[in-house]
Amino acid sequence: MLRQIMAVSGALALALSLPATAGAHGAWVAERWGELGVVYGHGAGDDAYDPARIKEAVAIAEDGTASPAAIDSRNKHAILKPEGEPAAIALTFDNGYWTEKADGKWVNEPKDKVADAKETGHYIKNSLSLLHVHDALPAFPKQDLQIVPLDNPVGRKAGDPIRLRLLYDGKPLAGAVVTLDYVNQASLKSDPTDADGEVVVTIRNDGLNVLAADHSVPLENDPKADKIGYTATLSFVAEAHSHDD
Repeated sequence: MLRQIMAVSGALALALSLPATAGAHGAWVAERWGELGVVYGHGAGDDAYDPARIKEAVAIAEDGTASPAAIDSRNKHAILKPEGEPAAIALTFDNGYWTEKADGKWVNEPKDKVADAKETGHYIKNSLSLLHVHDALPAFPKQDLQIVPLDNPVGRKAGDPIRLRLLYDGKPLAGAVVTLDYVNQASLKSDPTDADGEVVVTIRNDGLNVLAADHSVPLENDPKADKIGYTATLSFVAEAHSHDD
């Protein structure tokens, strides 16, 4: 079982009041105490959140068949309970509207609710988590922003290269960079994606790998926000772990 990432979260209200939650955080699925937990954080952060922010969780079988994964809401987090052992899970996490006020403070409100709003974003987190993928990769459902593996990283090791494609609205996103180790060393970035949205990266860890990418889209004449900010993650365990111990 994956070791639990050190939690740095406080109470839910405190976690959701921090400016860094606006765009810097991501969401992904990882094993927690033998269950599939939805992790919301950045770096070593494993923060509390309102489970209602999980808008969709889709289990993907090895043949590409997609079905809803049950969301078990807890007090400050959620556990996913898909049927069987899916190859992957696609997740959508809506972090809501975040507005920077004139004094530099951030509030979890849309622009039209803040008298001294400086800038507002609506922040969406998309996640693709590989769980039980053997040999060929299945087809993945479309997400707003998505890191799609073109090579199966499961069963490989740190230092091995894999090809990725970054998609926005189902189309290749050129010139974007991928964070190679979102949990442990977020300063490590890939080369920019090419015209086909593709880039070759190196697997960083034998255990849990979380890769991430960001993309913002300006909004015109929207009373609630100036932009939509997307964060996509791709998570997987490169070297399959054992339950022998």
